Amino acid sequence: MTVRIGIVEDEAAQQAYVRNLIEKWFAGTDYRLQLVTCSGTEEYLFKYEKPGAFDIMFLDIMLGASNGLELAKKIRSTDREVQIIFLTGVKDYVFEGYEIGAVRYLLKPVEAGELGRALSHCCQRLSEKSGEYLAFRYLGESLRIAFSDILLIRVRGHYLQMLTRDKVYEWKGSMNGVRESLDEKRFVFANRSELVNLEYVTRITRQECFLENGETLEISRGAYKGLNESFMEYYL
Repeated sequence: MTVRIGIVEDEAAQQAYVRNLIEKWFAGTDYRLQLVTCSGTEEYLFKYEKPGAFDIMFLDIMLGASNGLELAKKIRSTDREVQIIFLTGVKDYVFEGYEIGAVRYLLKPVEAGELGRALSHCCQRLSEKSGEYLAFRYLGESLRIAFSDILLIRVRGHYLQMLTRDKVYEWKGSMNGVRESLDEKRFVFANRSELVNLEYVTRITRQECFLENGETLEISRGAYKGLNESFMEYYL
């Protein structure tokens, strides 16, 4: 599962310190990390105002002339799902922070253990929410694979072939039946016979779609617009 994290912190040294702690924690897990940083409210609103940009937000409460609490209110007004963690050097805003719906309140200097426990809590909640699976029959058994582990599904004659992070499955079935069971915002057709998980797409041209595992898919003329729009919407 990919976890998208944003840090809004105006102090460069503190921003780098928190980023380093986060990257170290994720290095010891099976989660994949997408991490971006912003130095203030204006930069964040300019780049990432669209709801759903992040799964977890680390917000400094004192952002120079602006206020992290006000930014949190703006984020929360359009995004009820993002998990907000406040960073601050004082305890004065604890209750107001929790009223906004913060999941944690970390005092500076942030301790690695405290941050790790906060990330563990947030990622557990994400895992529970994203407990979406594709169920199918394979070699006489009933299996289920998490959506987040599926790279792509393609048609091979009367069979379907599914590439996951660590295995390839092939079984007799129809693409229409599988498509109805998947998240349509995440799984999009690159062409008539290949359905790709946007989570693993790294780049798109008018002719080709590139995946993290090195796979390259041909994009049909009719599929390009929808695939490109879905890709941009998924990540931006």
